[in-house]
Amino acid sequence: MTRTLAAQTGFPDLALCPEECAELVDRWSAVLVQTPRLQPWLQEMIRRQRTALQQQGSPHALIERALWYDLGRWVQQFEALPRFAVSAIATTLEEVERPPPPVEDAPLAAADSPERAVGEFESLLRDPAFALAFHCVEVRVRPALDTAHVPEPIWFGLLHAGARPQPLLTPAVAVMLVLRVLGNAWSALPGAARRAAIRLFQATAADFRAAGQLQRLCESLPPEWRLQAGGVPAFAASAARARSGMAEACALCARISASVAREGRMTHRGGLAVLQVEAAPAAAEELAELSETARKHNGMAGFRRLMALL
Repeated sequence: MTRTLAAQTGFPDLALCPEECAELVDRWSAVLVQTPRLQPWLQEMIRRQRTALQQQGSPHALIERALWYDLGRWVQQFEALPRFAVSAIATTLEEVERPPPPVEDAPLAAADSPERAVGEFESLLRDPAFALAFHCVEVRVRPALDTAHVPEPIWFGLLHAGARPQPLLTPAVAVMLVLRVLGNAWSALPGAARRAAIRLFQATAADFRAAGQLQRLCESLPPEWRLQAGGVPAFAASAARARSGMAEACALCARISASVAREGRMTHRGGLAVLQVEAAPAAAEELAELSETARKHNGMAGFRRLMALL
């Protein structure tokens, strides 16, 4: 990254940088060349952090040095992630930072294909952090899904669409990225169907009294779902169980990550090296559950690497 680009991105004062400042600028340059969509997010994050520190009354020199520290922490996290994961985070953050287009007008992922989905899935699960997240989805989210009417990939897509994006890698972000890959079929739905599904996924008790509106939403869904207005309360209950399963998956991912950290064997590269975790270690039965999933998927490199750390 040139000094001009650093200035455009709002980097801290170069005169108040630590000794490794030049290296940090070069590292960010490499990340942004690979994922240009991160630049607006980076610029906004620096602006927000600077504003927060100014409101605390911190002196200028302290603010600029604190920002350099944040830049070093953020770049380490993005460097450690698979490129697909960085792109996924950047895309999600970009959508949050600007008003999204109406769902019916949003372009479908025409380039997506079963082959691409498989490739992304395999790429993601080569990293032990996402192999762990996949395990948590397998044992906490899947059992909570009601697939009698709504296909499993659509549930995954709904859960991902309703999640709050975060800028750094946490157990919840790892789980969300796995849901995004597993819910690849979600983006193939027509915009009207996606909008109706999200509205029903977020339905409240008050919505159940508007039978006419519910019927119109149900008519926008694929007919093979066989979801009628009278079945919306049951669907809403299923959605609540799915969200609860997702919350349990995120918590489990945090606990197992804490167990890995406690062992002191964190790798220098990969998601586990930078996963932001504040949780108690996992229980013995939870680790045994992980071992069983790893045995079932022993062909996945991420699971082999993960189990070697425990």
